[in-house]
Amino acid sequence: MKFLNSIPYHNILEKLELKSYKTNKEIRIYTLYNFNPMVLNKYLEFYLKQKGLKSKIFNSNFDQVDQELLNYKNNSKLKKSDILIIGSDINSKLSFDKNTIDLYLNSLKNTLNQALKINNNSKNLQIIFWNSAFPSSDFLNTKNKFNPSDNKINKYNKNLFNFSTKYKNLNIFDLNKISNLVGNENLYEPKDYYTSKIPFTERGHNYISFELSQIINSITSISKKCLVVDLDNTLWGGVLGEDGIDGIKIGGTYDGEKYKNFQKYLKILSENGIILAISSKNNIQDVKECFKKHPEMILKFKDFSSVQINWEEKYLNLNKIAKDLNIGKDSIVFFDDSKFEREQMKKLNPSINIIETPKDPEYFIEAIDHSGFFHQNLGTKEDKKKKYQYEILRKANEYKSKVNNVELFLKNLSMKLEISNINKFNFDRCVQLTNKVNQFNLTTRRYSKSELNLLIKSKKQISLVARLKDKFGDHGITALVISKQKKNKIWVIDTFLLSCRVLGRKVEDFLLNEMLTKLKNKGIDFVEGIYIKTKKNSQCKNFFRKNDFAEKKGNKYLLNLKNLKKKENKFFRVKYVQH
Repeated sequence: MKFLNSIPYHNILEKLELKSYKTNKEIRIYTLYNFNPMVLNKYLEFYLKQKGLKSKIFNSNFDQVDQELLNYKNNSKLKKSDILIIGSDINSKLSFDKNTIDLYLNSLKNTLNQALKINNNSKNLQIIFWNSAFPSSDFLNTKNKFNPSDNKINKYNKNLFNFSTKYKNLNIFDLNKISNLVGNENLYEPKDYYTSKIPFTERGHNYISFELSQIINSITSISKKCLVVDLDNTLWGGVLGEDGIDGIKIGGTYDGEKYKNFQKYLKILSENGIILAISSKNNIQDVKECFKKHPEMILKFKDFSSVQINWEEKYLNLNKIAKDLNIGKDSIVFFDDSKFEREQMKKLNPSINIIETPKDPEYFIEAIDHSGFFHQNLGTKEDKKKKYQYEILRKANEYKSKVNNVELFLKNLSMKLEISNINKFNFDRCVQLTNKVNQFNLTTRRYSKSELNLLIKSKKQISLVARLKDKFGDHGITALVISKQKKNKIWVIDTFLLSCRVLGRKVEDFLLNEMLTKLKNKGIDFVEGIYIKTKKNSQCKNFFRKNDFAEKKGNKYLLNLKNLKKKENKFFRVKYVQH
């Protein structure tokens, strides 16, 4: 692959100095392998730094996976780690044969169960567990010896992936994916294993560490929401205004198939919850006609949630797209074949994320994949509905522009709120909200799966989750509030957030009043609100003051629940959902 050229191990330390970190927070990673990971961890450190992630990687003793897990309580480094990587490679078991396949796979299951026990005792440990790759017969010098065991390994891997969807902090690293990419002959190096217990080639280390860095980046960073693409020489080859519909390249030819394949990839991104948008210097009628009439077009005009097709500067159009979708500019990724447009975007709209677009469309997909912007471990049902939700938001905004009276507009939306607590049905979405919402987020506390799971198990907390529907459709789960006990008769609003999609609907005021009413009925005297200022949440700085909280010192506000006023519900039909 063009974007994963092998970097010789002896150059790694030098290369590590080339990029600064995007965060000062150090990710502590503990590795447990049944082989020597010295080279692999240097590659991993390199790729994490390429992503702006500062890391500290701890190596365990060689081939002591189960022993280290059993001795967890005495391992201070493992106890303080954020991420635990466990890798057991079949080809590193030289005594392995087809008669011990069941024993080997059962030992992996026991290893995983032991790791999950540690996870239950840890506040925020994330586990990356290697699946079982198919053995390399050349490596073991036993041709076709393990073919009868393929079905057992397949079944084990399938069960492992299914299990990972149920367990909140378990992430699977797919070694077979790497093997399929490079081939076993290019992945393994028997000579190095016999001399130093290092099983992989330089190329193998390169691919494995890159994929691990993608998983770690998706665990520690917030993925982006929107991909903005150009049209000419991006979605198709050629210039529509000059070449016409029949002259542009999509399908049918060598280059045309590359663009067609890229459109298929964008379609998959859209189906997985990534918002697609267009910024193009073109005539909009020509573009609409092209999408409608070209027989090889995979994407449809309606697949794009925001469209800016005009002759204005693109760095200005990106502002319009952000406003149109009501998202932060740092949630947007810009993909354009023009180096001039990319450089102008960097200088004049620096909040936008930019992918260096390859000249050859053959590498477009790879460039987006390897950027890591859209790599997600935690996908939710809400993600699948993103395009639909932004479409109904657009319809609501169009309707709003026709109604001058805001109160009349809100009443005519026929809004319905479904309110529940955090439960197994909405848990993943709640984790996602705490890590993604920035604009209306009073404390911006970020919760991992294990941290949120620990919090909601406490009897000294109350959570409310809101789902909004209106006459245009279902906006999904868009609001969350968590309060917890501070002292006997004093509770604090720990988390209060609202998706930018539903700002201006009065959801936040109603939800706060619901929480305060619950606390009052519980016999609580005082509620403390906290506003922690960030670069992005200034619009909610007066939220507590507006809702009758008295300002205290610093960033804290206090409300005496005896003074709680019953507020009239003018805009919502409310349904309480119990699970």
